[in-house]
Amino acid sequence: MKRFLCAAAISISAALNLFAFESPYFNGYTGFLSGIQNEYDSESFDPAFTGETFFAGQIDFGGKLFLRGEFYAKANDIFKYDSLNGDTPNSYLRVEELSATYTVNSAHASHYISLYYGNFEPVGSDLFLQRQFGIKPIRSSFTESFRGLAGASYYPLYAQGIGYIFHPEGNFAAGINLYKNKAAEDENQDDVLNLDLRLASLAGISTIDFSAGLALPSEVNSEDNDALVYIKELQLHGGLNFLIGNRNTTSLLIQGGVNKYILRKDNSDSDSDKIEMKDIWAFVEPRAQGKYISIDTSGFIFPAEAAEDMIFLRNIIRRYPGTENVLGMNLNIHTDRLYAGATRLSVGAHTTFAVSRIDPDGDDKQENSLCISPYAGIEILGGTLNASVSVNLLDLKSDPEKSYSATIGFKTKF
Repeated sequence: MKRFLCAAAISISAALNLFAFESPYFNGYTGFLSGIQNEYDSESFDPAFTGETFFAGQIDFGGKLFLRGEFYAKANDIFKYDSLNGDTPNSYLRVEELSATYTVNSAHASHYISLYYGNFEPVGSDLFLQRQFGIKPIRSSFTESFRGLAGASYYPLYAQGIGYIFHPEGNFAAGINLYKNKAAEDENQDDVLNLDLRLASLAGISTIDFSAGLALPSEVNSEDNDALVYIKELQLHGGLNFLIGNRNTTSLLIQGGVNKYILRKDNSDSDSDKIEMKDIWAFVEPRAQGKYISIDTSGFIFPAEAAEDMIFLRNIIRRYPGTENVLGMNLNIHTDRLYAGATRLSVGAHTTFAVSRIDPDGDDKQENSLCISPYAGIEILGGTLNASVSVNLLDLKSDPEKSYSATIGFKTKF
């Protein structure tokens, strides 16, 4: 970590000297979200007030050098202080991204070389599309998150590495990344080395973002003292973002990927090469745009770690501790064609049926949820203020005080 930060500081200093004559331009995003829900392990009404916030900033030196930083903080209970020094911290702060990107322009293409640390343009996120093509997010409102610019992370990533992007004239970009991923680290291994390939394109009415990668976990081989590196297995991962149509009209969004597929020798002592359900994620959403009302229907399967960052799924994950993944369907009926004077409003409601899979390697227990989540947003103070309420109908009779949750959040660009 120290060596990486030193190298980053040297690179940034050199780049600043080269482009000191350029006037820097700063812009950024920030947001906060607070929520209330009852503690599920409590026998009585015991509300917890959660909170999270992010700040992301970018300094642009004449389109030649981009310095980016993003930070994320979260509190499981804003008014709970007794666990700050306990085994399970009540809150934490994380550096989501620190990166420096240097641009070289040739006759018919642009080349981007990046040095980064953190959750940098992760697999499954549409952040790569936004930065390369200047488009707005294509992700679904159902997976809305205040985790930061990248949103909920389908693929666990906390890396330090280097990347190169080739962007020729036209709507195509290709990138390659070499990094060590702490988020995929095994308890008995050093940071896992990864090599990823990324391809993205705006082709007619289609938006495509494809990623494929290879992780090389290594360990000491006691049987061969002459080996520099002993690789017991290969781990493959990949993801896809695919939008057909315009995000503001009738369209189809397809997302999916595998976080880990292990390849071993045939005589390995492992059971077999397989993909576990907790390592799969998929989301399919047809969107029908009407004159006044829009309807989005979707089917999904998400790892619990990803779903916990989503506003409309997090309470289902918290309701059933030990959940490894959640699958289900969602119906979103909404409109953004309402106005209060000159102020634009958006309202809608998610109806979500979800099945939480708990300890699939053991009892394979499943719990069902049926949630109604009305929400509203208003453009105010240069940003958007959002509020939502969620009710789990299947808990109303047995645990009515635990069936409700609510959130209020604000995002703005500056």
